[in-house]
Amino acid sequence: MDEFMIGESLPAFHDGMLLIKMNSQGPAATAIAQDTAGGTTFMAAVDRVSAATTGLAALSFYERAGLISQVVPLSANTNYMQSAVATTMAAATNQVAGDDLGGVSIVQLTQDQEANQLHRILSSDPNVAYISRVPTRYLLAKATGIVGGIPPAPTRMWNLNRIGWEPKIVDVNEAKKIRVGVFDTGVDVTHPDLMKGIARYTVAYPDLPGNASEQDIVGHGTHVTGTIGAGINDDVGINGICRSQLLVWKIFNDTPTYLPRGNVFWYLVDPLLYRRALNDCLQGSLVDVLNLSIGGPQPPDQLEHALYTKLLESGVTIVAAMGNERQQGSPISYPAAIPGVIAVGATGLNDTVASFSNAGNHITLCAPGVAIWSTVPTYPGQVGYQALPGPGGAARGRSIARETNYAAFNGTSMAAPHVSAAVALLLAKGTKPADVLELLKTTADPVPGMRGQTWHPDYGAGRLNLRRLLSA
Repeated sequence: MDEFMIGESLPAFHDGMLLIKMNSQGPAATAIAQDTAGGTTFMAAVDRVSAATTGLAALSFYERAGLISQVVPLSANTNYMQSAVATTMAAATNQVAGDDLGGVSIVQLTQDQEANQLHRILSSDPNVAYISRVPTRYLLAKATGIVGGIPPAPTRMWNLNRIGWEPKIVDVNEAKKIRVGVFDTGVDVTHPDLMKGIARYTVAYPDLPGNASEQDIVGHGTHVTGTIGAGINDDVGINGICRSQLLVWKIFNDTPTYLPRGNVFWYLVDPLLYRRALNDCLQGSLVDVLNLSIGGPQPPDQLEHALYTKLLESGVTIVAAMGNERQQGSPISYPAAIPGVIAVGATGLNDTVASFSNAGNHITLCAPGVAIWSTVPTYPGQVGYQALPGPGGAARGRSIARETNYAAFNGTSMAAPHVSAAVALLLAKGTKPADVLELLKTTADPVPGMRGQTWHPDYGAGRLNLRRLLSA
C-alpha cells in the first residue's frame, strides 16, 4: 500500500471524542462563582453544583466508572483540575475576553458508544453551550508510484510551465512580505531547498498533551511547503512558485491511529493542535494566506466553523484541497466546502480532471495535481504502518516508508499550494483580499473538459493561470 489516502477506511469522527463548550453564564457557572465568592473552595463548589445537575452528574459518573481517559481544555488560559467536571467548569469560569477557545474542552472516552450516550445527555444540559462529535481531518495526497530521487530540471517542471510561471515574467520576489501559513505534517527546516524560506515553525504547545516532534515524519508538509516556496534558481533541486514568508504549523502528532477497516495505522490531524493553530492565526494575525491540504467528510463542529469564519472575516485568504475520493462519488470535503474558502481540484498533464479529484458545486478552480515533484524530508520516515494482530489488539507491523529529499505525489493536496502561492503573489501587488476569489475565477484558463461553460463541477472556473492572474 503506497497511498497517503485510503478512502473509505478513514473514519468520519475521532472515536470516543467529544468537544464541549460550557456556558459561562449557565446556572452551574453562576452558582460556583457565588459559592467561591462566599469563601467555598472551587472544588467544593463544583462537587455541590455537579451533584444537582443532570449533565455534570453524568460526566462525573462516567469518570468514576473509568470511561473517561482524558479531558483537555483547549485554551492556554485554563488549567487542568482534579476531575473532568472541575476541568470543564474551570474552562467555563475562567474565560478571557477575545479568547475563542475559552470554555472549550475535548473529552476522550474509552468507548465510542459511550460517547454517543454522553453526547445525548449533555446536549440538553443548560450549562452546555454546545457539544459535538469531533470530525476527522486527514491528508489529501497520494504517492504516484514514481520513485524519489533527482527531480526534473526546474525549467522542465510541467506544473510550473502549465500555469505560466517563469521568473522572467513573474516577479517571484514580490511576495517577500506576504505571510503564507501551512497546516500540515510539519516541515524539514534543514532541507537545503527550504532553509531560507521558513519564517516560523510551530510544533507543539507545552500545555497540550501529545508527542509531536519537530520531524516531518510523513513528508506531506515538506512537499506542500516546497511547492509554495522552495529555493528559486538556486541550483538546488526544484523551484517553488514564490519567495514568501512561510509559517508552518505541525498539526499531526507522531502517534498513528489504528484504522480497522484498512487494517493500517495512519496519521490523522490532531484535533488539539489543529484548533490551537487556527486560534494562533486568528489571535496573532499571523498569516495572509492559509494552505490546507487536508480534509474530511463531516461538516465542522461549532468551534472549527467559528474559527474559520473569523479568519475569513479578518481578511485571511484560505485555500483548501477538494479531496481525493472521486471513485467513492466525490463526497463533500471540509474545510474546502466552508463558504468563503477557495476550493481547489486537481488536473493532470493534459488539462483533464485527475482520476481522484473530487467534483462539487463548491469548487473554485483547479491546478496541477498529478506527478508533482517537490521537496520531502532529507531523513527517513513513513506514511503509516501495516497492522498485525496482537494479544492486546492490533499492533504496528511493517512501516510504509516514504522517499527522501525529493519525490512526486498526486493529490488535490498538491494542487492547493499552487493556488496559495499564486494568491501570495497577487496580494503582494496590492490586491485586496476581498477581490482574490473573483480574480482567480476570471483569469483561470477554460479547459476542454468544460465544453465551453464558464464553470464546471470538475474544474470550477478553470485551471489556474498565474501569468493572467498577475496581469489582471
